[in-house]
Amino acid sequence: MSNAQDTNSLQILQQFELDAIIKKHLMFVKAKNGGARAIIKFKSMVGLTFHGADLSGADFTGCDMRNCSLAGGNFLNAVFYGCNLQSANLAKGNFSRADFRGADLTGADLTDADLSKADMRMGAKIISQNTTTHAKVESLDGTTIFRGSDLENANMSDARASQIDLSNSNLTNARMANIDLSQANLENANMSHVDLTKADLEGARMAGVVLTGATLTDAKTEGALMEYVLTDKAEGKVFDYTQGEDSELVQILKSHSQWIQFQGKGAGQRADLSGYDMRNITDLARYSLTAVKAEDAIFQGMALLSAQMQSGDFNRSDFRDVKFIEADLRASKFVGAKMSRANLQKANLSPLFFAGDKEIVADLTDVDLSFSDLSGCNLQNAILVRANLQGSNLSEADLRGCDLTDANLENTNMHRTKKSD
Repeated sequence: MSNAQDTNSLQILQQFELDAIIKKHLMFVKAKNGGARAIIKFKSMVGLTFHGADLSGADFTGCDMRNCSLAGGNFLNAVFYGCNLQSANLAKGNFSRADFRGADLTGADLTDADLSKADMRMGAKIISQNTTTHAKVESLDGTTIFRGSDLENANMSDARASQIDLSNSNLTNARMANIDLSQANLENANMSHVDLTKADLEGARMAGVVLTGATLTDAKTEGALMEYVLTDKAEGKVFDYTQGEDSELVQILKSHSQWIQFQGKGAGQRADLSGYDMRNITDLARYSLTAVKAEDAIFQGMALLSAQMQSGDFNRSDFRDVKFIEADLRASKFVGAKMSRANLQKANLSPLFFAGDKEIVADLTDVDLSFSDLSGCNLQNAILVRANLQGSNLSEADLRGCDLTDANLENTNMHRTKKSD
């Protein structure tokens, strides 16, 4: 669904002008002479900072606030109706009872924010006029979007959020008791350890949602679509890891190490973890996983920092929310894998070179890397055909020789990336 806004017709507000408005609003809040409530409608405020100020009751209807910093501010009862807040920083802010109807917060940071009793229902398109050029100015189309936003530890208790789009968002540890999420789009969201006590989820789209450790006491789920939901219950095969070094998995990986050592000739056997739910193996990264086969496996939310996973076959596996920081993933196959919200900072997905100038590249065809962190990642010559990179952070990544044919690069951060000439 389109939620586009014609930002070219918005009058630009400069930082010094915003600072003056904040100063007057603070005087208004304290009931001092010369104060005035902040009413900023249909203005372009891209990239401005609010200095953590008290702007409770302010009105920002229809403003373009992309990349703004509202972190730590007090926006109690503030109006963000129809605002574009894509990639804005709202962390640790107070947005209790704020009006977000029709706003777009795709990729925004709302960690530790207070959204209790906020209004996030469907809005409606509104039309105004540029006071300088008299050009017609339209707000967003009314859809309230928090797609791919980070709401970890956020307080959303008692919020009105029917029909909201929270797909692909991170809601880990969020407090959502008594929230109205009826007919909301929650697909592929991480709702681990979320408190959904007495929440209204009737008719919600919840395919692919992660609900490990979540509380759904007295929640209404009639008509909710909950296919492929991940819970504390294992999906697929599992290893009994309680026996430590004597466990089946450890024996398989020891045999695999021999297979690697002898280059697959005469000793050991290649490890095949395909179809296993690996989430109970909390220290998996300490083992060498070079050339492992693990297709259609589940690794969601695991810590695989600095893991050795070169030349592996991980096609169609679930790596959502995995920490791959500085992992060695050279020449591995992740075709069709789910990797949304994964942290791949400084991971290595470049080729491996063999005798005779043979080169094997990493294959990420059809991978979902939406809203993932690939900053500083080495993706030289990687295949990213039809990859979903929406909202991902590729700043300072090495993309030289990378095949991005038909990739989705919507709202992707490409700051200081290295590209082929």
